[in-house]
Amino acid sequence: MPLSSVFADSTGFTGATSISSPNGNSTIPQLLVSGNNVYLGWIDNLAGKFGAKFAKSSDGGTTFGNEVNLGSIGGAPDNIKIATFGGKVAAVWQSFSANRSSIAFTKSNDNGTTFSMPIQISETSKDSAFPQVTMYDNHVYVAWLERTAGDVTNVFFAKSDDGGTTFGSPLAMTSHAGNSGIPKIYASGNHVYLIWEDNGVKDYDIFLSTSSDSGSTFDAPVNISGNIGNSGAPQMAVNGNNVYAVWMDDSSGNFDILFSKSTDGGQTFSKPVNVSETKQDSGYPQLAVVGNNVYVTWTETITDKNYDIYFAKSTDDGKTFDSPLDISNTPGASGWPQIAVDGNVYVSWVDNTPGNFDVYIVKSTDNGNSFESPVDVNNGAASSWYNQMSASSNTVYLTWLGLSQHSDVMFAKSTTFVPEFGPVASLILVVSIVSIVLISQKSRLKIRF
Repeated sequence: MPLSSVFADSTGFTGATSISSPNGNSTIPQLLVSGNNVYLGWIDNLAGKFGAKFAKSSDGGTTFGNEVNLGSIGGAPDNIKIATFGGKVAAVWQSFSANRSSIAFTKSNDNGTTFSMPIQISETSKDSAFPQVTMYDNHVYVAWLERTAGDVTNVFFAKSDDGGTTFGSPLAMTSHAGNSGIPKIYASGNHVYLIWEDNGVKDYDIFLSTSSDSGSTFDAPVNISGNIGNSGAPQMAVNGNNVYAVWMDDSSGNFDILFSKSTDGGQTFSKPVNVSETKQDSGYPQLAVVGNNVYVTWTETITDKNYDIYFAKSTDDGKTFDSPLDISNTPGASGWPQIAVDGNVYVSWVDNTPGNFDVYIVKSTDNGNSFESPVDVNNGAASSWYNQMSASSNTVYLTWLGLSQHSDVMFAKSTTFVPEFGPVASLILVVSIVSIVLISQKSRLKIRF
């Protein structure tokens, strides 16, 4: 069916119900789904006190238990990330105290019911921020940025082989006078993959480093982009021995979305393919891979005030891509897309066409050849921001920030997609965001938004 130029009527969606503290404020929520368990992590500010918080549902998101305070290593927290494997849950965040930021870690061995006391895994004398975490079996892997003299940022890595009880000494993945961007991390079996942007040589390029011994050692980083322009905002997917990467690159004079694939576990990569091929800036891609199908979505510049969500797919494992589809197609600003695949293909984003930013989601039932009209999930008077999505067992899960008098972490799920989201449950708070110690170098790559 043709793409609609207006959003679909959202009649049938229930209104948002707030169950958060009326005086709390929240920041960027994190969402994970594992079987019938749904996990949410966030940072809140209640009565001037910042805290790392967690909540879980054991019935697929129908109800949530009380929030859990994850504790503190002595400073105001920010930038929480969560991971899960086999009934265990890990959480990391940056903690700011005495003009220094460090990386805190805590774990749960009972599906998120209780958590251990937080420990610090970065060096006390260094500024560390923007942590990432993943788990596999009894291994926990954490990566972050560390700032040194001259505002230089490098990627650091630490691992635990005992489920997060203890961590080894941090390992410098980069060491130069340039800057590294926020890494992404993935683990499967004995393999660990790290991808990041870096201008240690000249312009920003995309690098990937792999470990085949559970993070004990890493191969020399591979320059995936290797071109004349700036490359940034990389995303990664792994499927068996194949490693897929997308990023934004301005070698052509405007930012394009580029894609490359490795068939040997990340040792070598194919020549980058231009997925977007437009004359306007394309940025901040997201990626999903299922079998030989590769799905990419991103934010496309239409005008200085109009941004749309674009989508392109490959059915030959990334060798070629179909022409991009405009799947939001509105006069406002659409951005921050997320993608999930579970039989159907789902893309969510936020859009300010109604006046405030609302969360929208669209579905394709034909492998991304066409999309149904977008649906306004929250459809509220208050703005919504920063959506995250997951799809599993024919159920779609969404979380976002609802911005009214306070910032609330909102949650909704759907088992039939339209008009089945609801009731929407607010799981807490807005927040005075803690000042971030490290400034992301992506500022040089930002599309005006």
